[in-house]
Amino acid sequence: MPRQDQLNAIEQQDDVIALSGSQAALKLGSAALVRMHVHTPMKGLFRFNAIMLGTDGKRYCYTQIPSLSAQQKGQYLNPGFQVRLHGVAADGSLVRFSGKVQGVLESHCSIVCIELLREGATATPLRQDKRFPVALSATLATEGMSKIEVEVRDLSVGGCLFAYRSMGAKLAPEKKAALNFDHIAPNQDLTLNGSILSHRLLSDDYLCGFQFDDRSKARSTWLITNLAFDGTYYRLAVSDNKGETALN
Repeated sequence: MPRQDQLNAIEQQDDVIALSGSQAALKLGSAALVRMHVHTPMKGLFRFNAIMLGTDGKRYCYTQIPSLSAQQKGQYLNPGFQVRLHGVAADGSLVRFSGKVQGVLESHCSIVCIELLREGATATPLRQDKRFPVALSATLATEGMSKIEVEVRDLSVGGCLFAYRSMGAKLAPEKKAALNFDHIAPNQDLTLNGSILSHRLLSDDYLCGFQFDDRSKARSTWLITNLAFDGTYYRLAVSDNKGETALN
């Protein structure tokens, strides 16, 4: 399904989690791509993509906006104008929240300070399949980049969330990749192909949402059926079953 069609379908779902504005901004974190909709008192609407820089955790968030003209800034980014933001969080949920423009800070880039509105913020899961908290080591391979050692932190039939150290290369959303689990059973590897859905910075780690392609969903189903709960995480419990080796 094309990305825009997927987002449109999500809006029709009832599985919506209510948040405060500060919770929504924290959920998106820093370095998240957001879509900003600015509404003027005269019913004007101005939309553009921006980068979420962060939040004070209580009242304000900050976004880096593109190179807009002085006329555009003067017309659409005045203090008090209503703004609606949405973006995809690292856990694969569509986050929406509102605020008011407080001002624009001009330095080497333009930064908008937004006062968060407490009401009306929501998070809607992009992955509707049951998620299993895991701690699985894997290797991610993408075209034009060295392989990256990652830790898969949650897993579903349709995708997963993995983390890697922020000192490494930054992965771009929509980028095709292959996630390889080495030696999950004797003499057996498992590769799940798909694309990067989201990419966020959290502390010293990058968190990435990864969406499996249709062919890999059969493999992820097999992987989930071989998980056992240890009280905290689901871990692989694969017996030496030679009949399970033909997965590629």
